[in-house]
Amino acid sequence: MKDLLAEILRCPPVEVFLPTGIRSHGYCEDGMAYVQFLQTRAMPMWIYEKEFHIEGKTYSYHDLCPDTAIILMNHYWDGLDEKPNFPSSKKLVLMPNIEMYELKGSHYHRVDYVLAKTQEAYNRITQWYKNNTNPRKTQVFYTMHTSSDPTLLARTKAKHEPALFGVIEPNDWIDLKVFHANGRSPQKNTPRILDCWRDRPDFPVVHMYSSDGGSMETYKRHHVENETMLNVDFHHGEFVEPAKFGKLLAEASVILCPSIMEGFGHYINQARASGALVLTTDAPPMNELIDETSGVLISPVITRNTGDRVLMGPATEFDLEPSAICAAMDRVLAMSPSERASRAREGQRRYYNQLTFFKQAMDKFRLLVEKDLSTPK
Repeated sequence: MKDLLAEILRCPPVEVFLPTGIRSHGYCEDGMAYVQFLQTRAMPMWIYEKEFHIEGKTYSYHDLCPDTAIILMNHYWDGLDEKPNFPSSKKLVLMPNIEMYELKGSHYHRVDYVLAKTQEAYNRITQWYKNNTNPRKTQVFYTMHTSSDPTLLARTKAKHEPALFGVIEPNDWIDLKVFHANGRSPQKNTPRILDCWRDRPDFPVVHMYSSDGGSMETYKRHHVENETMLNVDFHHGEFVEPAKFGKLLAEASVILCPSIMEGFGHYINQARASGALVLTTDAPPMNELIDETSGVLISPVITRNTGDRVLMGPATEFDLEPSAICAAMDRVLAMSPSERASRAREGQRRYYNQLTFFKQAMDKFRLLVEKDLSTPK
């Protein structure tokens, strides 16, 4: 309790609210990026609800840290700002994935700062405030974002535990090793990749790790129809521990990331960090991370009709035909090994450039919040 109280009393300028419902890989990537580069902490709900007893007096968290701003990720607020003891003057920061249906105008009108992870998000959000008033004088910042690089853990284990972990094979730009992992997400066009590979038995083997139902159904259907898919190494529902996942990324020469939508694109960013040649959808924000000098863009895209469900407007979800994925892969196969390697290196270079940009943006944001909090009200 003493250590907990000491940490709370540190009262940084800004901290992250991380409720139990969003402790998945993606949200932990988001939250810990802010924790690291804002030099702050992530807080669970119970901290804000707990009473603290100091020298015979009882305090709430907000009594102890009345000025610390709170980063809220998307719509996962869990009623925090509606609690009876929540200060009306408390500064709130929104990290939005603009494609999410659940985000409403009330979220944007309730916060004091918005962190835009992509240029597309920044453009749409700033225009939205122009069109819909800005009563709190909310400030929008284009910060970019960053992701962990799982290959670093893999390389560390390979260095210190070579007998147990094994050696990491270098990227092979001639005999291509193709990789795709969508986890539980149905938004990565994994069935379309399977459709493409079914039609192209001449393609290199794709090593696929998936845990969603649609991908499994598609694989089973093709497996029955074709008896076997010799160029698909399909792993379903298989937990891959982080170091092994990093090894898979590090050894891949081509990584397929044909997203339907992204809030930022951690799996695209991790793919380019690995040094592989990345293929992704030619639509925003995916094509902010990858272009034709740093990877391969898959087109044409088919814009989904989302009606009025997305507050920030249409054109946030995109479908791809299997033929488009196949055409992009044909372009890769037509490249020289040096061209493949060159584009992959450029993608990796941009990962590090973006990491630097994000770090600097967080430094500036922390100083800005400190200044705002110190300004007399």
